[in-house]
Amino acid sequence: MEPLISLIKKWTYTHNPHYSFRNRLGLAITSTILIFSLLLSWIVGLTAEIQIKADSGKFMEQLAYQMATSLADGMFVYYQQIQILASLDEMRDLNSSAASQRMLLEKLQQAYTDYAWIGLTNPNGIVCVSTGGILENKNVSERPWFSESKRHPSVQDVHGAKLLSKLLPNPKFNGEPLRFVDVASPVFDFQGNLVGVLGAHLYWQWAANLRDNLLQPLQVYRQVEVLILSNKGEVLLAPPLAEDKVKANNMDFNSSAFKLNRLKSVEAAQQNQRGFYVELWPDGELYLTGYAKSKSYRNYPGLGWIVLVRQSAKQAFAAARSLQQTILIWGTLIGLVSSIFAWCAAGRVVNPVLKIADVANRIREGEANLQIPIFSGVDEVSKLSKAVAQLFAQYEQQKSLLLSFNHKLEQKVQARTVKLDQVNQKLQQEINERKQAELKLQQLNEELLRLTMLDGLTGIANRRRFDEYLMQEWQRSAREQFPISLIMIDVDYFKRYNDFYGHQAGDLCLQQIAQTLSNDVKRSTDLVARYGGEEFAVILPNTSLQGATCIANSIRQSIKNLQIPHAESQVSQYVSLSVGVMSVVPVPSSSPNLLIQTADNLLYQAKQQGRDRIVSKSF
Repeated sequence: MEPLISLIKKWTYTHNPHYSFRNRLGLAITSTILIFSLLLSWIVGLTAEIQIKADSGKFMEQLAYQMATSLADGMFVYYQQIQILASLDEMRDLNSSAASQRMLLEKLQQAYTDYAWIGLTNPNGIVCVSTGGILENKNVSERPWFSESKRHPSVQDVHGAKLLSKLLPNPKFNGEPLRFVDVASPVFDFQGNLVGVLGAHLYWQWAANLRDNLLQPLQVYRQVEVLILSNKGEVLLAPPLAEDKVKANNMDFNSSAFKLNRLKSVEAAQQNQRGFYVELWPDGELYLTGYAKSKSYRNYPGLGWIVLVRQSAKQAFAAARSLQQTILIWGTLIGLVSSIFAWCAAGRVVNPVLKIADVANRIREGEANLQIPIFSGVDEVSKLSKAVAQLFAQYEQQKSLLLSFNHKLEQKVQARTVKLDQVNQKLQQEINERKQAELKLQQLNEELLRLTMLDGLTGIANRRRFDEYLMQEWQRSAREQFPISLIMIDVDYFKRYNDFYGHQAGDLCLQQIAQTLSNDVKRSTDLVARYGGEEFAVILPNTSLQGATCIANSIRQSIKNLQIPHAESQVSQYVSLSVGVMSVVPVPSSSPNLLIQTADNLLYQAKQQGRDRIVSKSF
């Protein structure tokens, strides 16, 4: 058992990268190859996945565009047919027999089975002739296709059947109510007088057949679904399976729970765009959705139908994910094989160096009569072996000299160490004394600076600090061409306040106002100062008139909120402020006196206008 444990320890030691240069080199090379192989495989796979997804999206977009175009083309054909039929002499001649007119209508219906009903009315909306005699002598004047087609041809969007629901066969055979698209055209006699309206109802099943013909070659492989929406986002035609699934839950595509008009694809199509999105549908599933909008074609005006072609994202991107996984697997295998070859190559490169290191280590430990192996050749390993051999040869020669020199050096170091310790102790004592003196001087300077820059009563900046800071920020604003604003503030009827409440109350009032100003002016670059007596000033660097006025309003409101009683005030029962606000972009080499004077004038105007107000201005 002990030999096995010893063997395991020896193998662990020799293969530990911390103790083996060969293992470190091999590990570095193999790790680099493997990492770059995986990275390259991931990049190639990701690029392929992105391209496949883009191609799938373009395919969905093209399908939507083809469906939208087919809808427009088909409607154009029916739109033209009704107009051509309305222009025939048999329809325009008032003396034509009803039987001959009916024969023409029924021939057109037999040729194009998507026509559910075709009828000719008189100018009053009474059906004179129709296919199968349905609705003849009935009044249809209230129907939109009649009222809107007296002057020009028209088309009506998808709607349910009212008069014809029980009279016509249902081509869907599933119990769903009939829905139609109406096409109509006015009929004029040879003198240009309106003699009637020719109208036709198209089975909306026509669009479903068009959809099925388009998708039939794709359904086995792609499971693609097509929806047709009105321009407002209402579902006109839904995929059969999806429609059945929705109805099984007692819901409807046009219910508030679905809100298809909020899809990005619908919003983009409503803006006459076409493209594709990967988006979450109201049913909670992610779909790749292509979208397009049907447009007018020649003289056909179009109804703006929106076509959405969707496919489950899992199905759409399955091939992309499979390809990425395949590329990643092959990249990993190639990286592993390359790493094995690199590990072997690293061993062949490092072995000579390890032999040199082993002999050098044994010499260091004291073994005698050993020589560094010298390898032939002109490469780096050969040069290293020769250099190490020469180094150890010189080592023995210099060893005795070094021992003698070290002995003498130690004696000198000991003597100088004693002297150095004495000097260091004295120097450290002087340093401590000087630090204490400097610290006391610094405290005195800070206290002196504070006293010279602060107002003794309110604790905010005094007039001296105000003048220095205004000049500093004025010059900075002139250089950088930034606006600088000044707010001049005066306490209304403060002399009366002092006379009535006493100077001690007046001092307390000024302290409250100063504290409120400091709280409202929050930026570190702004300065609140006591300008003199009951006057205060606020310097606002890099602040426009609008910003300064906003701060002035905040200050004025904050003082009002304090509700300091002022029985002698003529403008308010509480202490109030009159404020002048001035903002300017300084001109280089100019003086800030203009700013102070103008702000002071504005403060004076505020007093003249009745106090408790703000007057502002900018240059």
